[in-house]
Amino acid sequence: MDVKQQEHSNKSKIKITLKQVCLIFIYRLLFFPVLFSLLPYYLLRMRRRGGYRAHFCHRFGWVPRATKATSPVWIQAVSVGELEALHPLFIALQQKNIPVYLTTTTSTAFRILEKKYQKIVDGFGYFPLDFWCFSACAWKRIQPRAILLMESELWPEHLFQAAKRSVPVYLINGRCSDKTFSRYRLCLPLARSIFGFLTKIFSVSAIDTQRFQQLCPPSVPIVEVGNIKIDAALQNFQTNTSEISRKELGENWPSARILLGASTWPGEEKMLIELFQKAKKDFPNLRLILVPRHAERTKELRSLLQSYSLSFCFRTNFTPNPEIYVVNTTGELRAFLPMADFVFIGKSMPPHHGGQTPIEAAACGKPIVYGTHMENFSEICNHLERLHGAVRCAHKKDLERTIFHWLQHPEIANAYGQAAQQWLQTHQGATQRIFNAIFRRQLNNVDKIKKLHLWQQGLKDNLDDLFDDFGDFE
Repeated sequence: MDVKQQEHSNKSKIKITLKQVCLIFIYRLLFFPVLFSLLPYYLLRMRRRGGYRAHFCHRFGWVPRATKATSPVWIQAVSVGELEALHPLFIALQQKNIPVYLTTTTSTAFRILEKKYQKIVDGFGYFPLDFWCFSACAWKRIQPRAILLMESELWPEHLFQAAKRSVPVYLINGRCSDKTFSRYRLCLPLARSIFGFLTKIFSVSAIDTQRFQQLCPPSVPIVEVGNIKIDAALQNFQTNTSEISRKELGENWPSARILLGASTWPGEEKMLIELFQKAKKDFPNLRLILVPRHAERTKELRSLLQSYSLSFCFRTNFTPNPEIYVVNTTGELRAFLPMADFVFIGKSMPPHHGGQTPIEAAACGKPIVYGTHMENFSEICNHLERLHGAVRCAHKKDLERTIFHWLQHPEIANAYGQAAQQWLQTHQGATQRIFNAIFRRQLNNVDKIKKLHLWQQGLKDNLDDLFDDFGDFE
């Protein structure tokens, strides 16, 4: 019995209820009307970001087949952040020869996938539209043995296809934000039908565990294991070979104090530029690096920067010794974080909500500051603030006071960075816990069978030698 056979032995445990059948029937009826109503928004976004024409057939389920093996583990990572967080898990699966089929949703993540991950997975493509025929086509071509979904992405048709085939579905790094929880609570029977398709949930925190317990039927086990993004961030910091040197930005940068805006959104760049302009009067060696969340905003940011009397350049059009350096490329935030002295986390100032991840900055040991809206990382932020590893600012004036205080007292800023990094180091290990829970039992069974085969082969060889000896004696 191999890992595939062991997974199939769980088939009898997966049942589809009448409520779930009714849910899927209604979902299929409403899918296209809702899709067409949202189509203008998605077409505009696709045009703005680009890259969606390539491999468009994947969206309709015509994904490539696995290249090296049948029945892989199908892992869905929506965007770049989820993709990078899964890297330690990909390595663990590769080391145990467990085939992986990886899908993603955004064109940005797909480019990263092609560049960085195609050599360690057995197949990859875009996640199909969640309609019956498209999803069924992808399932037929991939034929997975298990499904791993990241954080909170639950597609009813995808889940239904898994249940039909009795394929286990695991929600890993499970998060349930305030917004998501409120929406699900509006219709608990619907939520329980959707979550009832899951085999197991691996949540990132106690708060998420409590929320999942309220939303899930009792048959779905929920285990708190921590956040796999912590493992990925610490691993990237320890093995970062793409780190950018300060000298590469100009002769004035090695001795500079650097404020970095990480994954910033519209409005936050203007706030940081004005803060920088004000602080530079007292701290002339201060420099600013902006890493916008969406690289396609280059034209907008150029227009904004031209309204200030500050020198600037973009990573795609470099000129030495700028006062402001804009990283208008994708997936390079971690290359610039190590050179920063202070890090502002984007999507945290009104009108934005949710916040980008502070985990990578903390892994680098940087003092972190952000706005009031960090709902997507509320528990992590609460821990960091309690241990003086991060500062939450209610408005622009608070942010100014914090940055000025750190500029005047660098030893305090350094203490914040060390506290953030230490907290992360004590909360790593989620990837290994998830791997052990899903795959360790099957791998142990395979190891036992291999040992039995070796013992049988050894016994056979010994008997052959014994009979040979009897032949020689005669």
